[in-house]
Amino acid sequence: MKFYGVQACLALFEHRPAEISRVFLMQEQVERFTAVLDWCAKRSVPSKVVSFDELSRVASTEHHEGVCFEAASIKSVSLDALVARVAKSDSACVLLLESVENPHNVGAIIRTACFFGAAGIILVSSQSSSLSGAACRVAEGGAEVVPVAIVRDGAQALAVIKKAGFKVFATTPHEARSLYEVRWPKKAAILFGAEGSGLTLEALKSADERVVIPRVGPLESLNVAASVAAVLTEVRRVGARSC
Repeated sequence: MKFYGVQACLALFEHRPAEISRVFLMQEQVERFTAVLDWCAKRSVPSKVVSFDELSRVASTEHHEGVCFEAASIKSVSLDALVARVAKSDSACVLLLESVENPHNVGAIIRTACFFGAAGIILVSSQSSSLSGAACRVAEGGAEVVPVAIVRDGAQALAVIKKAGFKVFATTPHEARSLYEVRWPKKAAILFGAEGSGLTLEALKSADERVVIPRVGPLESLNVAASVAAVLTEVRRVGARSC
C-alpha cells in the first residue's frame, strides 16, 4: 500500500518501521527524513530521491507532500478486540460511523478522534476493508494510533457495544435533545451517519438518546467531520477527561 504525506509517513516510521518496504522522497524532504534514510541504508530498504512528477506517479496523487512510503496496510482490529480493549477503561468514548465512505471525511474524523483521545472508531462500510492512503494522509498520523474496526453489520456492532456497558447516542436533527443539555456518561458510543442520508432508522431506534448540534445560521447541517469535532469538543468540555 502507498502511504503519503509528511505526518502520515513519519507516524508510520515511528509505529511500524519494520513494515516499510520502499521509500520515495523529493529533495526538499531529505533533511526532514534523514533518520528514515539512515534506517533504510542500514537495513537495505530501497530509497530514492525523485522529482515531483515521478513521485506523483508512484503515489497516484499530487497531494503527496514530497514523500511516499510503500508499506503494509494498517490492520483494522476486529470488533470484539476493539470493544474488549475499551471496555477495560473506566471512561471511554467510541465513534460509530455509518456509511461514511469519503476517505477525506474518514481521515479528518480519525485525526479529530486522535486529538480528543477517543478510544476507537467503528466504521460500518459495505465498500471498505482497510483505510486508504488518502484517509491516512488526512488523518495526519492519527491512523497509526486510533484503533479502527471495519464492519459490515452495524446492528451487530451496536449490540456488542451496548453489552459492554456503553450508552449509545445518535446524532440527528430529528426529535433530539440539544448537545449542550446532555449528561455524558463515562462510557459513550456516538453514532454519526453519512452526509445527506444520515443514520438509518435502525441505528436511530437502537440509540439510547438522540442529540443535535444546535444551529444559529441558515445552513441546516455540517460536514460529518465537522460534526464529530463539535460533539467531541463538548464531550471533552463537560467531562473534564479524555473522550
